[in-house]
Amino acid sequence: MTEIILYQWMLISGTSWPLLLTLAGFAVAWWAYIRSDRASLLHPLMIATPLIYLSMQVIDLDFAAYYSGNGVLNWLLGPATVALAVPLSQQLRQLPAMFKPLTVALVLGGLFATLSALILVKLFDLSDIVLLSLAAKSVTSPIALSIVEQIGGLTSLLAVATMITGLAGIVMAKSIFHFTQLEDERWQGLILGVTAHAIGTAKAFESSPRCGAFATLGMGINGILTAIVLPASIGFFVA
Repeated sequence: MTEIILYQWMLISGTSWPLLLTLAGFAVAWWAYIRSDRASLLHPLMIATPLIYLSMQVIDLDFAAYYSGNGVLNWLLGPATVALAVPLSQQLRQLPAMFKPLTVALVLGGLFATLSALILVKLFDLSDIVLLSLAAKSVTSPIALSIVEQIGGLTSLLAVATMITGLAGIVMAKSIFHFTQLEDERWQGLILGVTAHAIGTAKAFESSPRCGAFATLGMGINGILTAIVLPASIGFFVA
């Protein structure tokens, strides 16, 4: 317990001026997103990320210093994820009737999200360190970072892969839902949560609290299953 408390304190106490860079970048990106009527292609991360990256290059700020300087935001990822359980609790009465299809969707969706990354790495003959870094790309950041640190991957590479996965998910989701004629916001939310983690969940909440609640369910259970299964099975993919 003491080690956990110390780690949390180290995250918060490391906060410094790079936090202002993050807030400024997000403020500009959010303004553009609202002006575009919330177009997925102009999601705040699509604008804020390159904007912040270019700023880091101009001022010669490396990722480690930037990450440490945003310590309080990194710490808040945990409580923010837990707080998502509040809207989910309002949908609990619907879960028993959906138990079987939910279970199948969560297990298969989580497996595909993980295996797709592992198979692509093998197909393109990339190194084991890349495989270890991308394996948890479809899991929300607080869980994904812990998994990758445990199995020996690169957190910087994971951060990029996680962001790309989430953005690709929300950009493609609307077209896929339209093509498959999927109109039930419960399943839309679940799919966004499993495949696009926190970014997809945030997008789901823009549709409705109900959609967001099921996205939370998908994101949470996928994260738990991945945290249990991936470290135990990654050895089958690493030479």
